[in-house]
Amino acid sequence: MAGGIAHDFNNILTAVMGNLTLALLDVEPQGEMGRILREAEGAALRARDLTQQLLTFAKGGDPVRAAVHLPAMMEEVTRFALHGSRVKAEFDLAANLWPADADKGQISRVVQNLVINAVQAMPAGGVVRLLARNERLHGLDRPPLLPGNYVHIAVSDTGVGIKGEHLDRIFEPYFTTKQTGSGLGLATVYSIVRKHKGLIQVESELGRGTTFHVRLPAAAAAEPEAAAAGVVAVGAPVRGRILFMDDEAPIRKLATAMLRRLGCEVELAADGQAMVDAYCSAREAGRPFDAVVMDLTVPGGMGGLEALERLRALDPDVQAIVSSGYSSDPVLANYRSYGFSGRVAKPYEIADFGRVLREVLGPE
Repeated sequence: MAGGIAHDFNNILTAVMGNLTLALLDVEPQGEMGRILREAEGAALRARDLTQQLLTFAKGGDPVRAAVHLPAMMEEVTRFALHGSRVKAEFDLAANLWPADADKGQISRVVQNLVINAVQAMPAGGVVRLLARNERLHGLDRPPLLPGNYVHIAVSDTGVGIKGEHLDRIFEPYFTTKQTGSGLGLATVYSIVRKHKGLIQVESELGRGTTFHVRLPAAAAAEPEAAAAGVVAVGAPVRGRILFMDDEAPIRKLATAMLRRLGCEVELAADGQAMVDAYCSAREAGRPFDAVVMDLTVPGGMGGLEALERLRALDPDVQAIVSSGYSSDPVLANYRSYGFSGRVAKPYEIADFGRVLREVLGPE
């Protein structure tokens, strides 16, 4: 049920976010209309992250990893979590912090839950401190972590602390020592960190506070820095014939606008069978497609996986990109294992689309 709700919600958000980014391309970024559109886009991004909460314990909740730059996300999530409380935040985030190899939505949830936990530990107010550092582990410095590069996040409070007999149970679902707690916040954190092949540890002293330490694998290479606020970066033009398949008409319309804006020629299909037919017809006419973009789930019709099997039987060199509103679907997390060349999780923006197409198609 959680996956189904997230899928439908992400399809709606895809149309909202995609059209917002297209509109931002045609307005003055620093003007009044640009400000309004950026605020709407920010709200849509927060709504996107909310869908991740539905999927934390859902079947198939593997993280969809990318290089995530943590400082801006940590500051934004913390300020949002502290809204209306008597707790203030202090940040000590390394300027040269490595990007984490992580699912941004899920790691945002980790930071949010740890900050909320700190707030609940300080009902009379206090300070929550967030630290982030690079850490290189050798041998078995911190079992069970393997040697390598990690990003170390620490969230500390000045609250009441945790009793020693409770420390071994704080990550259990539904175990809580707080009147307002559900017992799911820290269990969620533990589940997410473990799925990222990371480590979470806690140290606490009664009357002095608690510190949670999270270590996440660092990304092998950083992604390009995000564009300046209010500027939508489309990137270099993408040349090619793209076949796009999705059962939702608004998303097909959005994809057409995005792909043409990127420089592509695009044809559409509403399900897997129509896509296979269009792919065959294009090959027979001597105008083959350079790549196909396909939705995984088509209610009552052929979805992406079955369609890819048929396409690979016709053309073993087909370049296929998977797209899905089930943003934690295991196919997205391990797309190459299923025969796809790239992935783009819904909801996406035009910059996401362009980046994936350039990766799959290579230099112009």
